[in-house]
Amino acid sequence: MQRPLTRALAVGAAAALAASALIASAPTAAAAEPDAAKAANYLVTNLPSPDAGAGIAITTALGLASTGDCSYAPTLRRLAQRLENKAKGYLFNEDGDVNQARAANMAIAVTALGLNPRAFAGYDLLTLVKQDLPADGQIGPSKSAFSQSLGIIALDKGKAQSIPVTMLTNLLSQQDDSGAFGYTFEGTFTADPDTTGLSLVALDAIGELDPQVASAVGWAKDNQTDDGYWEAYSPVDSTGLLGSALEAAGENVDNAKTWLGSVQHEDGGFPNSLDAGTASDAMTTANALLLLSGKTALDVSIDLSSCAANPASLPASSTSCTGVWVVVDRGNGQATTRCATSYRTGLKALKSAGLTVGDDNGFVNRINGYPYNLDATWSKYWGYWYANPNPDGSWGEWQSYNVGAAQSAPKKGAAEGWYYGGFSSTSALKPPPAGYSSSPTPTISGTAKYTKTLTAKPGTWTPKPTLKLQWYRSGKAISKATKTTYKLTKSDIGKTITVKVTASGSGLQTVAKTSKATAKVVK
Repeated sequence: MQRPLTRALAVGAAAALAASALIASAPTAAAAEPDAAKAANYLVTNLPSPDAGAGIAITTALGLASTGDCSYAPTLRRLAQRLENKAKGYLFNEDGDVNQARAANMAIAVTALGLNPRAFAGYDLLTLVKQDLPADGQIGPSKSAFSQSLGIIALDKGKAQSIPVTMLTNLLSQQDDSGAFGYTFEGTFTADPDTTGLSLVALDAIGELDPQVASAVGWAKDNQTDDGYWEAYSPVDSTGLLGSALEAAGENVDNAKTWLGSVQHEDGGFPNSLDAGTASDAMTTANALLLLSGKTALDVSIDLSSCAANPASLPASSTSCTGVWVVVDRGNGQATTRCATSYRTGLKALKSAGLTVGDDNGFVNRINGYPYNLDATWSKYWGYWYANPNPDGSWGEWQSYNVGAAQSAPKKGAAEGWYYGGFSSTSALKPPPAGYSSSPTPTISGTAKYTKTLTAKPGTWTPKPTLKLQWYRSGKAISKATKTTYKLTKSDIGKTITVKVTASGSGLQTVAKTSKATAKVVK
């Protein structure tokens, strides 16, 4: 149980305990090369809730910022706002005493986002790191090399004028003869890969400590498994933190990256345990991103002020469609599913779905003004995909088009997909809502006569949706007539009666079917 204790000693128990709650629905593991873009996209679509601790928001922000990609600026700005809102409760205990380790942790993230750690949420975070520092230079309430490393990294990253020597000597005192760094709990020292990784980053910040670095690197190599990871409470976290630190120290960590690829889930996230069936976890995925992006807490950097303003929201998703479905995913957690009623080409389908298109001779480069700045390196672009429905209502796999949107010819009932990101043989797009293999037209039983009761029979829908009924009198909805049965009234005399059944549900299309009309109601 090393990781939660390490985190608790460093920045407080609340953040450690909250980390276990950041679990998404269980995905399927995929044996493939690690994909940083999919990991980042998992984070933006599975952000910690606003009620989660500031420490988890910090870790998530660092993971996303490690990509250096302005596509994630909207999410990073949202996380920065959360940190502002939570700063006071995170930085100070009930007695008003500052936790220097937490101040350092927040300062690292704030600086990484291009914000000012000297004036964040009304606090000078760098001053708080050194505030009330004891004679031995201990950072935080407990003796931990993790806390000491946070303090050193924060001050160096924030370009503080000086780093107290006692902070460094305290850190070095927590490196044992094996070369490992760790934490002391109830008088017992525990070597820890997470802590060793962060300590290596702190040593890099100080510089000119080659013997200590070499010793820590030696311990890391000796304790790496043959598969490429480090055994700990959460192997992915440890591999992300220690692997990225080793790479910064000039070591080859290709085997660690390859191992990450073997445990990355289809949803792009990473599990915090190697137990079968463990779902993806936001904090773990953020730490894995450090290694995938080749960054450490010391050099993660993205200047949010230089990123374009947050793009306008995409139009709301449709749940029903009698033409061609159009799915647009910006690759940053913002997506929509729309319906096109005009679809002679892919370009016409996009426009018919209510989306604006920027194109260069038929090549789509912007959708609803996104991205603001075109990628001149072509590492990211709008990929164009299509999918066809299966007989059971589910969707077939997304397939890449072999022609441009100006030359394609979408088919009614099919789906067009647009995803902004790097090339991938498998699209990250989610399919439109599923259809139905059985969607019967409802029937009405009973006699069309005043005071008699009619009964609607909706039939059997597959898959099973939620059904809503509405009775109509000569085409006009009858107020409050939404049950399976309907008793005919004087108002119905001389009119015909129909019933409409509307099917819907999570992940399912909204489909309406109307019965044949009854004979005119008689007295």
